[in-house]
Amino acid sequence: MRQVNLRSIDLNLLTVLQILIEEQHVTRAADRLNMSQSAVSRALQRLRVLFNDPLLVKGATGYSLSRRALSLSTELAVTLQSISNLIQEPEFDPYTARSVIRFAGTDLAAWIDMPVFMQTILAQAPSVKIEVSTIPADYFAQLAKGQVDFLVSGIEPTKNLQHLHSYKLGSSELMILMGKQNPLAAQTINLQQYLQAAHGYVSITGKGPAFLDSYLANIGLKRNVVLKISEIRSVVDYCEKTNILFMLPIELISDIVKERDVVQKPLPKELLRPSVNFYLYWHARFHQDPLHRWLREIIVSKSLRGVV
Repeated sequence: MRQVNLRSIDLNLLTVLQILIEEQHVTRAADRLNMSQSAVSRALQRLRVLFNDPLLVKGATGYSLSRRALSLSTELAVTLQSISNLIQEPEFDPYTARSVIRFAGTDLAAWIDMPVFMQTILAQAPSVKIEVSTIPADYFAQLAKGQVDFLVSGIEPTKNLQHLHSYKLGSSELMILMGKQNPLAAQTINLQQYLQAAHGYVSITGKGPAFLDSYLANIGLKRNVVLKISEIRSVVDYCEKTNILFMLPIELISDIVKERDVVQKPLPKELLRPSVNFYLYWHARFHQDPLHRWLREIIVSKSLRGVV
């Protein structure tokens, strides 16, 4: 049997052959294919070389199919349909989907109502399991490794951007948080007081300085940082029991400060009033995945706040 190098075959020729077999006429085949008659004739010549057979035999009353062409007619249609099915995306039905989807981010609860989200999953995709992690980690590395499907974060990545997609969930103003016993709690804080006070910050990844410290360094200023922690919920305890100041997005602290002995204060007027953008991130490998696309639509519809 003659060996065929598939890389040298133009699959478009098989489409032409199918129409030629059906029409048994070059001109009619050209009309159906929206090609010129000469182009179809050239394709037929290439097909004859490929199959080592005349395929269409011209007689006194027109063309007729060769024995090889007759044997190919059914098999060719099935083969082309199989190729089409291989390429065509299957219809997605969330009810039959089976997967484990992992969410991560210490800021997750502030932007996505996960219990309401789960109601939708249980009703419409009962075989999809959800895992949620709010333990501080290098989430972007986890996205890259496929350990996490979705990340909610106010940290904007600085590398591998071409492999990430994102959706802006919203923005949050930064506020100073301190205990009510703090001497500064009853004052309008000026720049000097702010810089001299003891500061703490939450580090999600454990790497690098807080973004505010980078901002201050760029304008020639420095604050007195005495504490770095990884768990945002412990911030309130430090505020109540020490005079340490924290600066956090107001959306993240609105729930954890309820009925606690803390106050929120604006930044000194000498500083810009920065805000933090929060994004839903996912890796490019899942961008066209039908289940992920469906989940992203649900996430956006169940987000707690609109884009601002």
